[in-house]
Amino acid sequence: MADWWVEGGEKTWIEDGRLRMRADNLTIEGGGAATAWWKVPHPADFDLTLEAQVISSAMEANNINFFFCYSDPAGRPLYETRDSRRNADYNLYHPLQGYIVTFLNSADGEGGRHPDGSTKARVRIRRNPGFKLLNETFVKQCRAGITYHLLLAKRAGHIRFAVDGETLLEADDPEPWKGGLLGLRTFRTDLWWDNIQIVPALDR
Repeated sequence: MADWWVEGGEKTWIEDGRLRMRADNLTIEGGGAATAWWKVPHPADFDLTLEAQVISSAMEANNINFFFCYSDPAGRPLYETRDSRRNADYNLYHPLQGYIVTFLNSADGEGGRHPDGSTKARVRIRRNPGFKLLNETFVKQCRAGITYHLLLAKRAGHIRFAVDGETLLEADDPEPWKGGLLGLRTFRTDLWWDNIQIVPALDR
């Protein structure tokens, strides 16, 4: 945990070599959402690989969410302003600059259902400030108890997100952000993250 700081959540800790994040308790302040920031900045163009598994979610959100290229437009280090986001409310991150990828269960079926009746996963890429939607899709599933192998690749303004080797969503930003910080986030979910690696892009 020395390489991370945490905003919100019920508890975030290292368990069996994994980053465990529990944020599904509305009885405490900020207990329904959590963001863990990796203190080491990443480059503008990179490949991020990681694994995630939802353990449980009371509202079946199964929320796997992460920030990248994050920084403060005013130039202040995010670590120095962490107390202003201590409850990890989602809106507190929208004035900052960076991108958001969400991969979660569309529990209400807003994106339709598969032939077996199961809900599709909701996948979105957004740009901040302004919470601008760059692209979205409803596809596959995001279920508890399944280990998902995730890939995020960024080349200038092109962003690609893949799950288990299959590209689910791509987006282009004509005015891309440079490097910044990675934040792992969840909402109303208990999950773990593992094998988190960021390497500079070699095919820029």
